[in-house]
Amino acid sequence: MYFDFDWKDAPLSSRTVPVITGVLYLLMVFILPRFVPPGGYKLDKVMVAHNFVLSGLSLVMCLGCAFEMIRRIQNDNDAEWMFCENPATPAHGSLYFWSYAFYISKYYELVDTLLAILRASRPPHFGLHVYHHALVPVMVWNWLEYRMNLQHVGLLWNTFVHVVMYAYYALKVLKIPTPWKKWVTRLQILQFLTSVAMAPVAMKYMWEAPFGSRCAGQRTMWVNLAFNITLLWQFVGVLFTPAREEALKKTT
Repeated sequence: MYFDFDWKDAPLSSRTVPVITGVLYLLMVFILPRFVPPGGYKLDKVMVAHNFVLSGLSLVMCLGCAFEMIRRIQNDNDAEWMFCENPATPAHGSLYFWSYAFYISKYYELVDTLLAILRASRPPHFGLHVYHHALVPVMVWNWLEYRMNLQHVGLLWNTFVHVVMYAYYALKVLKIPTPWKKWVTRLQILQFLTSVAMAPVAMKYMWEAPFGSRCAGQRTMWVNLAFNITLLWQFVGVLFTPAREEALKKTT
């Protein structure tokens, strides 16, 4: 399953899975709150366990993917594949296993919203929260299906941010001070800025046909970049809302 991983034979690899999941997720968001009693349910222990599981899982994925990226760089004697994967390269082997693990984790992250609804406690910027969770499984499915450029760099960034973010959420429920909480949103913004900054490097390899097939997943890369820009725009808005500014002042 690890060294001989093959995306084509993997569970949940059907193109209908993330789409159906997204629809069911949105139905849950709009319908489930009607059945939750005022004040919701007390789920502090569940929240702590859930957030620590995601923080630990993110750390494993980050380190595992980093190890396999280094191993491939050593085997190939270059890092060009990160920016321009050979179209003939299948989503196969241990490196793509970590992309798959990342893909599966996006379904488990939907529990974030379920717990928030059951607690009758919508997080701030709930629209951004729902937008992100509904579409990310679709995007990561496309990473694997089309072997998108830069996906492993994106995986490293996202899992690193989630190690910090979910640890913060768990400690917040435990009422343990987190003086570094102001960096959670800033790291998310830096993640998306990195995505935008690395796109021109990939563009160097596909200059003659930006939407062609010289590199695997070229069209997917542009869609993913557009999606990341929408997230960047919204996270910058989160950072500079008056409530957020006041919260940041209290931590400095």
